[in-house]
Amino acid sequence: MPGDRTIVLLRRRAIWDRLEVLNRSQAWLARQAGITPGYLSRLLREGRAPSGRVRARIQSALGAASFHDLFELAAPDERG
Repeated sequence: MPGDRTIVLLRRRAIWDRLEVLNRSQAWLARQAGITPGYLSRLLREGRAPSGRVRARIQSALGAASFHDLFELAAPDERG
């Protein structure tokens, strides 16, 4: 069923921790990912699922070696 598919969410604490280590801001990360700071904020606060392209840009910008360093898989009703 379409509503039962797994979604990919940002691991908020991991993103914020990595930004702190790099001494970078959310605005910087948004620029690197090619999205607006407001959209990045919604991804982090509201548990929205970023596209594959945005995930790849975030992972690259933050220098994460593994997908699971920054993202987690969840059922649609597990957002948050």
